[in-house]
Amino acid sequence: MSIVLRIKLSLMMFLQFMLVAVFFPQLAAYLGELKVNSYMIAAIMSTMAWGAILSPIVGMLADRFINGERVLFILNIIVAIFLFLAASTTDPVVIFVCLLVAMLAYMPTWGLTSSIAMVNSTPEAFPLIRVFGSIGWVCAAVFAIVGVNFFDTKIDGTSTPLYIASIVTLVAAVFALVLPKTPPAAKGQPMSVVDAFGLRAFSMLKDRNTLIFMLCSCVWMLAFTIYWLFFSQFLSDALNVESITATMSIGQVSEMLFIALLPLAIKLCGLKLTMALGILAMVLRYLFCAFSLDVSGLYWGAIAVHGIIFGFFFVAAQMYMAKKAPKELQAQAQGLFFCLVFGVAQIAGSYFTPWLIDVNTVAQATNAVVAQSGSAVNAVVEQVSVIDWKSVFLTETAISFVLLIVFVIFFKNDVKDA
Repeated sequence: MSIVLRIKLSLMMFLQFMLVAVFFPQLAAYLGELKVNSYMIAAIMSTMAWGAILSPIVGMLADRFINGERVLFILNIIVAIFLFLAASTTDPVVIFVCLLVAMLAYMPTWGLTSSIAMVNSTPEAFPLIRVFGSIGWVCAAVFAIVGVNFFDTKIDGTSTPLYIASIVTLVAAVFALVLPKTPPAAKGQPMSVVDAFGLRAFSMLKDRNTLIFMLCSCVWMLAFTIYWLFFSQFLSDALNVESITATMSIGQVSEMLFIALLPLAIKLCGLKLTMALGILAMVLRYLFCAFSLDVSGLYWGAIAVHGIIFGFFFVAAQMYMAKKAPKELQAQAQGLFFCLVFGVAQIAGSYFTPWLIDVNTVAQATNAVVAQSGSAVNAVVEQVSVIDWKSVFLTETAISFVLLIVFVIFFKNDVKDA
């Protein structure tokens, strides 16, 4: 594998993940500034998960009809256009529609870029290429820092990140044209209705081990979702952490480190044990969260293990799917993984997690307000809703622990580690 090819694939990952990291983390804050109601905010924030569901269909295009790099170019052009349109309006309904179209085009690129990288590299090289996606995510914060310190302009909470993301996406689209040619492996083969909808990869679930693996991955995402969507709220409400973005960026640094160490971990421990360590780290994360209210600073441990959780399980899971899938289903297999894990499972998690928080929320009296009307004196007790975060995270700990046991007992590593 040449150094030029490695650089091209690494830059592809860098741009593809930077473009969403530029705007998505601060999107809720921007919608809040627009006074968008909570239901519409939830709908807009869920567009990423809905976009993942289309991944197998896009994978089918890359497997059968069009070169992978050309599909990536087309999708990024669509994303750039609709991010620009979303930035140009303050109507929440229009923003929802634009971001839904943008995410329907964008989310399949996660599986597509993984497929392009795996086809044109080696299993050992892929983690070191994929880590540039995490670097791109971290570097996205530079836009906000530069805006404030050099141009005296506040970026977070405005439409500016959407405009910047549109520009980055356009650059990523143009760059896709210089990527190595990745022709469709199944071009010219007979095609059925199943193939037309990108559903051929679902046949892989007939294999018992693949089914167990996919179910475990979905439960992993169900448990992971609370960190993805609500950890910032936990830091703010329960622990009074002020610099949330800077604090959580430690997790991205950890992610870069452990994805880079992934080939060594697989070589020393094997694929199955490496993935099991990723699940174990999630058990520890939620234990740290549960007791961080009692032990000062314990939440740092919950953030620091993010790299092990994401790198050792999620990225390793992509590698397993690549090794398990037939050559003609490579892109669809990655699409299937993202469809079920980042699509269906994340949507389920986005409903399960608020429910879990709600059932662990209690009303507590704060103080009594005395109101006098004539000769009568009335005491009105004010109540506030308080989340029992310890119970929430102990439940997540239990889910993660059961997942770990099931994975260790029932999943068999039936592919080569190297």
